[in-house]
Amino acid sequence: MAGESGTHPAIATAWCSAAGEICQLGLTAGTHPISSAQFMTASIAVVKSAGNPRVHEAALTLLSDIALGSPDMALELIEFLQSTAGSMTKKQLDMHFKTGEALARALGRFQCTLVNMNWVFPLKPAEVFGDEAVGANAAGIDKLFTAITTKMSRSTNMQERQAAAIWTLTVVQSCPGMDELVPWLSKLHSCLCMLLSDRSELTQEVASRALGLIYSLGDSSLKEEMVYSLISLFGGNNGGSRRPGVDGSAMDVQQTLRQQIQSNEPLLEQESLGQTPDGHAINTTYKSILSLASDMQNPSLVYQFMQLATHTAMWNSRCGAAYGVANIIEQARGAIQPYMKSMIPKLYRYTYDPSPQTQAAMKSIWNALLGPGASRDAAAEAGGELPTSGANVVERYWDAIIEECLASMGQREWKVRESGCNALASAVSGADPELMVPYIDKIWQMSFRTLDDIKGSVREAGLKMCQSMATATVTWCTPSSSANAARDKQAQAIINGVIPFLVDKGVNSDAEDVRNFSMGLLLKLCKASGRYLSVFAPAIIERLLESLSNMESQTANYLTFHADGHGVSQEQLESARLSAVKSSPIMQGVETLLEYLTPESMEALVPKLQNIIRHGLGLPARAGCARTVVILCVKKAELVRPFASALVKAISGSLTESSALQRQAWAAAIGYMAPMLTANMFKNMLKHLEKVYFDKYEDEVRGATGLVLEQLAQRSPERLCENISGPGTVSFVLFGCWDTSEVVGKAFQSAWQEYMLGLGSKLVTGDLLEVLRLPLVHIAADSWSCRIQSAKAIADVARMVEREARAVDASNQNHPIVASVHTLAQTALPELVKASRGRMWPGKEHVLGTLVKLCVVCSSVMSADHELQTIPAAVCDILLKEMKQGEIPYRREVVKHCGTLVEGMGLDVYSQLSGPLLQLVEQFGTAATKSPVLGANAMDIDDDDEGALKRPQQLMLVAAAIKTLQLALPKSQHLSSDEAGRLAGTLQNVAHTGVWNTRVASLECLTALLKHCAEDGPTKDLVFSVGMTSVLEAVTACAAEGKYVSVRTAALGTLEAVFGAVSSVSSDSRAAEWPGAARSVLDLFLKDPVPSISDCAKELAAGI
Repeated sequence: MAGESGTHPAIATAWCSAAGEICQLGLTAGTHPISSAQFMTASIAVVKSAGNPRVHEAALTLLSDIALGSPDMALELIEFLQSTAGSMTKKQLDMHFKTGEALARALGRFQCTLVNMNWVFPLKPAEVFGDEAVGANAAGIDKLFTAITTKMSRSTNMQERQAAAIWTLTVVQSCPGMDELVPWLSKLHSCLCMLLSDRSELTQEVASRALGLIYSLGDSSLKEEMVYSLISLFGGNNGGSRRPGVDGSAMDVQQTLRQQIQSNEPLLEQESLGQTPDGHAINTTYKSILSLASDMQNPSLVYQFMQLATHTAMWNSRCGAAYGVANIIEQARGAIQPYMKSMIPKLYRYTYDPSPQTQAAMKSIWNALLGPGASRDAAAEAGGELPTSGANVVERYWDAIIEECLASMGQREWKVRESGCNALASAVSGADPELMVPYIDKIWQMSFRTLDDIKGSVREAGLKMCQSMATATVTWCTPSSSANAARDKQAQAIINGVIPFLVDKGVNSDAEDVRNFSMGLLLKLCKASGRYLSVFAPAIIERLLESLSNMESQTANYLTFHADGHGVSQEQLESARLSAVKSSPIMQGVETLLEYLTPESMEALVPKLQNIIRHGLGLPARAGCARTVVILCVKKAELVRPFASALVKAISGSLTESSALQRQAWAAAIGYMAPMLTANMFKNMLKHLEKVYFDKYEDEVRGATGLVLEQLAQRSPERLCENISGPGTVSFVLFGCWDTSEVVGKAFQSAWQEYMLGLGSKLVTGDLLEVLRLPLVHIAADSWSCRIQSAKAIADVARMVEREARAVDASNQNHPIVASVHTLAQTALPELVKASRGRMWPGKEHVLGTLVKLCVVCSSVMSADHELQTIPAAVCDILLKEMKQGEIPYRREVVKHCGTLVEGMGLDVYSQLSGPLLQLVEQFGTAATKSPVLGANAMDIDDDDEGALKRPQQLMLVAAAIKTLQLALPKSQHLSSDEAGRLAGTLQNVAHTGVWNTRVASLECLTALLKHCAEDGPTKDLVFSVGMTSVLEAVTACAAEGKYVSVRTAALGTLEAVFGAVSSVSSDSRAAEWPGAARSVLDLFLKDPVPSISDCAKELAAGI
């Protein structure tokens, strides 16, 4: 037999074929030597032992032939095949189909389409077997379907469930007209519906194919029952056992179904049937198919869709191909054709479902209905029915598809939103721009909505959608190298829809991802679209500038409030932020757009810039705005000129903001626009600068005015020189040059230098009153620093007048500088005298110094002017009063000013000054010498007590007082003996006990005194009043000073004066001993180690 071991597969296959030919004719029944039972036994043995698939397949065919010829063997065949169904492996799935075919042949017999015996029977089978013998095997069918519905479909063995589905499909598909199937249709429908939730995708698809066939075999009542039961299965409507309309008509059933479909409640709940072990929802494919049918308002279409849906590779195999869609496509098309127009948009979206199974199933439906070539690349025929292949489906149904995708992107279920995103991205890619224009705003709105979706996969799909749209938009809106009016029109239409959305909604979105993407796309369009953006340039520039602050790094915002804690100064932080603004892609986008501005767009841009200047938030936005104005002035000066006044007016109000670097930026912008301003506007700006300076005088913000003037000096010096008089001009600039802040004053000096270069001596000859305007006004201000600043400014003017006066011949009284000196004296001296009176205040010494300076400069005109003649005496009185009050440093400055006044004006006021000055010397000289450490290094005091800290200042006061006494020695008269004696005694005491600076001052003053005494007429009595012996003792003490050369040098000068005084009274016997004592002291200087001193001593010795 063929089943024996060692039989060759070819022999076994041939034996099965030969035996089948015998058995299917029924020749083995009755008295045949080999009965059907023996053939059955042998065939079963072959099936069990066959290792070759071809032998196994031939044996199954033999079994079907045995049952075909001997119907009574069908029951045994069913039992055997049922017992082997669970032993199949995954690699033997084809055997399930072969087994199903064997059962279809055996049970359907000659009603089965697989039975073809025309080559054996030239006549009909009924003529050979009789009418009764050719019918289907009813008993076998009942047994098979009983086993399938009660056991196999409920088995825990996956192979048995697969066998149940495949056997049902093969029997129903191969025996469509068999009456014995009708009683089983309802049960089979329920069984297959249950298998739709099987874990095996193949079982699901086979069940769906079988359901479609069963539905087509039922009558109208059965079809309604089937549709409702399927909806109940997927929708979870198991609350009631009675289906709708069971007691009514078919119309009631359809109405009930329609109401359920049109309700707001979803038919299909996520994971209503549980999950697979890998976490995916069961039956999402068929739930989606049912949803597609429900959207068509005809749930019965689900069966046609099930027949067309494939997502398993099994259908591509040799056996699966026989059960493909080729034989049912036309039937399904006929049922679906009326719904095609409304179905295609939804079906298109379903082909991009997140579930791979659903996606594959929907693509198979798409390809089955429309053909695999249904793409936008093929040309569609205008009008008529949709062709089955090569149709331009997307373009033909563009509006419906786009609206479906947009509506889906806003649905509650995340899978619907994700599929809508993916479908829309595919539709947009490569689409005609004209089709996009009506939907561009809505597409971007929904795309950005999904970009901020709560579901991660939807956000990813939204990002892909946005990227697809961005790529397409940039491509559409990039100008071509050659003129193309049609393309330009399309691009402009796209720009008209995209830019307003990005500017108004995208960049301003609360979602960070949306903002970042919108900004990226906007910058790409700025770079690529060029002239198309001209109309929108003002709005884009405004939004980009605002975004500089909105999109600034959070780190910068944090450091703004915590800079001190991280060792970063505010200036360093602001500098870094401004550098980031300059190099920012956003700023580069702004600069690109500025190239495409027109007079019309510039007119629209200026109010937006003014708004940012006045109300812009954040340093980056305001810095970017300032940079934008500067770039416009450099590259588009002709466009800025009509609006320069408006922009400067806006910027002027922002000069007082807190950021120093931003103030510099605003100042630079004004500097660039200054040449474009009208004369009246330029004056108003200068007036505003002066107002800002004095309104913010106690704040560093006042420095902004200096920055503006510095920029004006650099960018428009001629405009400055044109404006000499009035607020903010030369007087204000001079006043600002002496600001208490060195940085602020330096900024003003640039403008002052321009005035000096442009006007020269005219400042003090023709415009002196204007130059002095502000200093004279503020010399009596409530602010002490303002008084000081005014005094320094007046002193500067006095020095300028002095320089000019020195350059003029004194005999030339008609020179304008003479009048200027007189004007200076008449206007400034009275005001300074007033300011110098009253109580002492910090910095008053500067006012006194200016008063003295003016007295010296104007001394030539004061003697000739009756009103001014009393001022020197008044000034002396003021100085005498001031040197008696205040702290030691202040009193020292007053004493120095007193010496300057006496020296500069040649006043003989020794009698008035000597008393207070000698009192100061005696008071502080004695106090300073009480320290036990006094000596040559008494200035080097390092003590903690307050007195020790004051001693250096006291000593400097003593030195200054002695210097002033020296300068005050009378020129036109001689001292009295008492005055000379008191002065000499005080000086000798200081020379003996003082430190080096007071010793030097006392020796120099003593030298001057001795010379003064030697000139005292023929009697020379004053020489004897100074105490020459004490003088020589003081000189001797200073000559022994070994540390300070300056002390010994001054002592040698005093010794020289002593020789002169002694020689003037050499005939007097009272001076007989002085020459010898003086020569003894001179010997000390001849031995001095310092050559300069010893050489001078030698010269002195040689001249005696």
